[in-house]
Amino acid sequence: MIGMGCGGSLKEAAEHVVESNDGGVDGVINEDKLGLDRIYIQAKNYAEGNTLGRQALQGFAGSLLGHSANRAYL
Repeated sequence: MIGMGCGGSLKEAAEHVVESNDGGVDGVINEDKLGLDRIYIQAKNYAEGNTLGRQALQGFAGSLLGHSANRAYL
């Protein structure tokens, strides 16, 4: 996302959420330099051939409601 020009520099644009109780969000990218448009990210690390389950998808979707997010990547 940073390479696509979102938000300026890495330090200004991206925030890695490191708390164990992160509310289902692993990172946030500011799409613009003012931070008005934010993209919420959750990363999963699965072995090849594994699929993302319904529970993980619904959990992430629910966490986005708490952030009033309108853009996200899983």
